[in-house]
Amino acid sequence: MNFKHILLIVCVLFVSAFAHAQAKVLGECTIQFNIQQQQKNEWVAIGSKKVWIKGNQCKTILATPQLVQTLIFNIQQEKAIVTKEVGNNKYLQEIIYPPATLATLISMKEVTGDTLTLLGYHCKKVKLELSDGVVYEVYYTPDLIPSVTTFEFAFKEVQGLVLGYSIINKNDPVIKYMVTLLDLSPITLNQFQINKSEFQILD
Repeated sequence: MNFKHILLIVCVLFVSAFAHAQAKVLGECTIQFNIQQQQKNEWVAIGSKKVWIKGNQCKTILATPQLVQTLIFNIQQEKAIVTKEVGNNKYLQEIIYPPATLATLISMKEVTGDTLTLLGYHCKKVKLELSDGVVYEVYYTPDLIPSVTTFEFAFKEVQGLVLGYSIINKNDPVIKYMVTLLDLSPITLNQFQINKSEFQILD
């Protein structure tokens, strides 16, 4: 190996290390998504999703006109709490998370030339194919890396913060999530606490 080759390798490694050093690790953040469903040739708003990340903890709230579903988990623990509010009925269940039946990632391919700028962040696109046939088309910024990547478990291998994604299932309409808010302010611990007495506990 001659000197030119060694110099080229050193430069590539330096650029790669510099790029990783520029990424900001988010120990705390709040993200809000608008959810739309493709109906014929139109996108129709069907709800919202809010995500709180603090250290190893994550909370998501999915809100639609039919229900409000909350998931709270810690990546260092085996169990999570799921609550569902349907009308005046409130249910709570403790589950193994992630469940053993969850679909696994088969492939992840970067889609070059397809980028978006979301909330001022340059986002790359990757296509995730899961073992159950569902496809995620994901826009993420490599400039921000959350301490919990799995607010959607399919995002486990994505190298940055997901700010937009579509879920494509051949049997269902396409669902699109687009970020409307990214708040990097500190989050209080009580955000991850639940008053169980308000819920009917399910086995």
